[in-house]
Amino acid sequence: MIHIGQEIHNRYQVIKKLGSGNFSQTFEVEDWLDINSSQSGKRKVLKVLKLSYFSDSNTREKVVELFQREVEVLKQLNHPGIPRVEPDSYFRFVANKNNQEDFLHCLVMEKIDGLTLEDLLVQTNQIITEEQAIDWLKQLIVILNEIHPKYLHRDIKPDNIMIRPNGQLVLIDFGAVKALTQKYIIQQQSTSQNTSIGTLGYMPPEIINEQEAYPQSDFFALGRTFVRLLSGKHPSDFPKDSQTGKLIWRNEATHISEILLNLIDFIMEPYWQNRPKDNQTIMLYLIDYLINNNRNHHYRNIKTPENRRVKHSNYNFINSGLGIFSLVLNFVLLGLLSQGTYLTPGVVLLLFVVLSILSISLVFSLEFPLLIKRASKLLLSRKL
Repeated sequence: MIHIGQEIHNRYQVIKKLGSGNFSQTFEVEDWLDINSSQSGKRKVLKVLKLSYFSDSNTREKVVELFQREVEVLKQLNHPGIPRVEPDSYFRFVANKNNQEDFLHCLVMEKIDGLTLEDLLVQTNQIITEEQAIDWLKQLIVILNEIHPKYLHRDIKPDNIMIRPNGQLVLIDFGAVKALTQKYIIQQQSTSQNTSIGTLGYMPPEIINEQEAYPQSDFFALGRTFVRLLSGKHPSDFPKDSQTGKLIWRNEATHISEILLNLIDFIMEPYWQNRPKDNQTIMLYLIDYLINNNRNHHYRNIKTPENRRVKHSNYNFINSGLGIFSLVLNFVLLGLLSQGTYLTPGVVLLLFVVLSILSISLVFSLEFPLLIKRASKLLLSRKL
């Protein structure tokens, strides 16, 4: 098939083997024609489809279709959290010159320097902190926001998430990606049979039972990923509640606040329609989490099993620091006036400060839900 030192496509030299999965093998290669890149930039990843593992012609056609779909998706997506590919990154390579019909399907993509989150967890033998979980969750939601307008990943797990030396996460392995067609957008059930792809423990019930996937299916796998990262155990190792079907895992993540635990449980609700409706909803939860966590308030927006709609609380200005401060200044001002103090320049200035703070407090209170919505859109639109 492919061996170390081999020249591929008159352009790439195979340096070493990186890994092997059910459908493909990956190699590190050096790009001889990429003369404008740095030395490290010349190193790329070659992904080769393993068709020899499949004897059935229909299965082979389906595997090739999935591989070519991955190529097209990666060409369209442009985000630092997704491996970059060039327009000519896909090609067919004839390994045996004596048999021109025996060719390999190949894809060359950006080489991500770093470890997968699974490898990082195993090597450090340490579960992640709550602060790290919030940062990673935010990064992954931003990446999914780039994917979900058109596609579903369908195989999110710690093995498919890499972390660069600078802390930036990259979602890899788009071999199971599926086009997000209109039937998913309107959220109707379908009787069509799709290829069941995913990983047990991370695969949502709708894919296992119905062979169907939605954007919320990626959320489920994302939640299970954080179960693994926060507990150190594989999601399949935990029991489920016999009535609700929810994973019983919180006793293995006692260092995590109930606020974040509730959010993760919400993301991986057993029934897909009970999960967040979109990436922006999760981002709003994260913003609300940061605000309420700093103020030591209870998390008010967690969706309960009774399917209550998410309602963002209007923050009463009397509870804000600005409101309390303005009331204190009011009492000081009233005290001065009650003692017969005339409107000296100092009192006028104090009156101006009080009125300004009261105005800001009131406007801030009324506009706060709109503010966090705008902030979530801004974060989702940012390039990591």
